[in-house]
Amino acid sequence: MRNRDALLSARSYITILLGFLLGFAIVVWVEKQMPTRVESSAGMALSNDFPPLPASRELTFDEAIWARVAWQYYVNNTQPNGLANAHDDEPWFSLWSTGSYLLAMTAAQQLNILSSAEFDERVTAALFTLSQLPLNDQGVPASYYHADTLKILGKPDSSAIGMGRLLVALQTLLWRYPQHAAAIRDLFNQWQVGALIATNPATQAAAPLHHWALATDEPRNSFGYRLYASHTLRLIDSAAGLAVTNPPQGQQMIDIDGIMVPDEGLRTPWGRQPSLISLPYLLTGLELGFDAQSAEIAWRIMQIQQRRHSLRVRKPPISTDYAEPAPDYVNDLPNRQPVDASALRDAPPEQRAITSTRSAFAWYALFRNSWSEALRQQVQTLQVPGRGWQRGLNLNNSVNDVIDADTNAVVLESLAYIAHGQMLCLACFGPKTLPTSSAGAKP
Repeated sequence: MRNRDALLSARSYITILLGFLLGFAIVVWVEKQMPTRVESSAGMALSNDFPPLPASRELTFDEAIWARVAWQYYVNNTQPNGLANAHDDEPWFSLWSTGSYLLAMTAAQQLNILSSAEFDERVTAALFTLSQLPLNDQGVPASYYHADTLKILGKPDSSAIGMGRLLVALQTLLWRYPQHAAAIRDLFNQWQVGALIATNPATQAAAPLHHWALATDEPRNSFGYRLYASHTLRLIDSAAGLAVTNPPQGQQMIDIDGIMVPDEGLRTPWGRQPSLISLPYLLTGLELGFDAQSAEIAWRIMQIQQRRHSLRVRKPPISTDYAEPAPDYVNDLPNRQPVDASALRDAPPEQRAITSTRSAFAWYALFRNSWSEALRQQVQTLQVPGRGWQRGLNLNNSVNDVIDADTNAVVLESLAYIAHGQMLCLACFGPKTLPTSSAGAKP
């Protein structure tokens, strides 16, 4: 009886111990189900089965309509000062969304949606307003601004990734439209863009090569977005070139369905869940032209998606597409508070645009096959005439009805790529599209 009494008195402790052991067993089991991760610092070679890049062609009637639906977003959301809202009817913008706007304008002009005169007027206004932005203590633009007052929203910190996208757009304007070169030079006479790299603690080490450490709250702190932004951030100066092209320490590859891709998993209490981030590689192809690394990663991601799509019992999608995060500006517009950036990133999967409109159009432009056509058809119903394209489809197949600048910019860029090729291209000016006047714009 004594043993029985002892067991009864200790039952609560035994229960706790069993619960702890059960929880530990579950964690171990989940970790073992995770795909294998391996360290990798070697470059990626282009696969032998990488398909030929598609030739340019004229847009179909439907495609021309889709482009005009996308441009309508900017007709509705351009402020009197010349910059555009990042979200429909929400008066704020970011460095990233401003880059999207400038690239959307370039695509619309190439597709003859904008006349040369209206294009020049819009670019002139946008560049002038950019020159009027209040700067932070480092002498660079902040991440977010109020679209009416140009007041800095939230922290005054800049975004290196957002600046990288803006630099892609400005570099494109410099090449294609030299009449705006003086205004762009004036921006860099004001902006101390070298501070994006020079003030980084990681660049103060004595080692000849420095790793590029992003701010802890950078919403696009992933290998793909680093790679995309590095194409233009490396042009800041020689020190920046070393920093942004040196892979971050601990970069890993992950095996998903037998294919190795960069590990850009989402962090959860159970560890890092596998995910695929395709947009930065697609943007590289649309705007700068693929390099072997971005092309190979995009090709591998597409093969994973195709395999999962073709299964009789489909595996759940594992792609994620960062949306443009909204700043918290409750003190500025108390009646029009957007979703906080952290809430956006922490939203449950069923509320994420797992099949995004912008990625679907980019796949459709860069890899024209039955899968990309099916993906494009899946989002075709998300156009809202008079407003633009909605963000995409959630995991539960409900519509993510947000209409934003980034989605509509990538739709325009994708359709411009089909008709004219990448944005920055030395040999994409055919005989019919060479500049015929000092304006330097394509007819």
